[in-house]
Amino acid sequence: MNEQPAPLDLSPAETALERGDYGQCLEQLSPLADSRPLPDPEGARIRLLMVTALMGQGRDQEALSICQLLSRSGEPQLRQQARQLLTILEAPSLNRPERWSMKLPPLSIQASGSAAPVTSRRRRSRKPPPPAPPPTGPTRPPALGFAVLVTAVLLALTVVLSGCVRMQADLNSPAPDRLQLVWDIQSSTDQLQPWQQRFDQKLKPLRPDVTVEHPRPGAQRITTAALPSAAFRSTLTQMIQLLSNSAGIDLPTPRIRLVERNWLVGVQQRLLLELALEQLPDLPGFDLSLGLNHGQVNQTLEEGESVDLEVTSWRWSPLGLGSLLVSVLLLLSLLLQGVRRRLGFGFPELPS
Repeated sequence: MNEQPAPLDLSPAETALERGDYGQCLEQLSPLADSRPLPDPEGARIRLLMVTALMGQGRDQEALSICQLLSRSGEPQLRQQARQLLTILEAPSLNRPERWSMKLPPLSIQASGSAAPVTSRRRRSRKPPPPAPPPTGPTRPPALGFAVLVTAVLLALTVVLSGCVRMQADLNSPAPDRLQLVWDIQSSTDQLQPWQQRFDQKLKPLRPDVTVEHPRPGAQRITTAALPSAAFRSTLTQMIQLLSNSAGIDLPTPRIRLVERNWLVGVQQRLLLELALEQLPDLPGFDLSLGLNHGQVNQTLEEGESVDLEVTSWRWSPLGLGSLLVSVLLLLSLLLQGVRRRLGFGFPELPS
């Protein structure tokens, strides 16, 4: 029993045929065609590929002779394909009219390598001309107002992103013509924010008389000394300005008035505090609480609000109280002496 030969791998030849490399395709198929005679099905397949390659090279006569052999093949499919190719190869060639082709004039190449000039005509485009670009002036730097606006926005974002804070301030008058402030700043993150640290570092060398404590994580307690009202206003202005520079935001300075009336035995005090937050930007999580005289008057503020606080108190004067006591004792002594004279006792006499 005869063994059937293994099928040939014609993929390289088919690949060369697909990319139009007909010479390489024929080089690969010719040795295979010699080893496989025509009755072999693989031989018929090889020759069918060769016909296509020969037609691509313009060798129609060789392709025609191979197609005539394939048309007598025993396989109906190959025989039908060969007859279709024969129809194409045996078809008479038609004369192409001259107007269907464009002939280029011959170029006369000179020894120097330059060619004769060839005149060409350009077709005018019927497309409308492109629109003119919009007029633009010279590039200018941003205006001053724009730079100020950007700076303000960046500073506000710095405060907003630094975390929420709660402020509580208590203003009291411990003695006549004396004012003292206790200011608590608490961060919601239980850690000092960068602007709090800058404020702490700058405040100590600027105002050594101001005490800064940290009673708990993220908290600052700022306590001023009991100062005269004029000196206290100057200290408070410096602290507000320093806080504004540290936080990068413009904070309003409160107006403080201390009105006193001396009644010798004591002083009647009237403490007024005015604070306006209309110009303060929106700060999420900002909480401000103001108090007078250790919480006798309290007020919580929000952005855009204004507040007027007033408290009245009485401060006794030790010197005035002592003077009043001496005056009362003298008056009692005079009254007693008058009573004795009326009763006939009179003043005591020394013996003769």
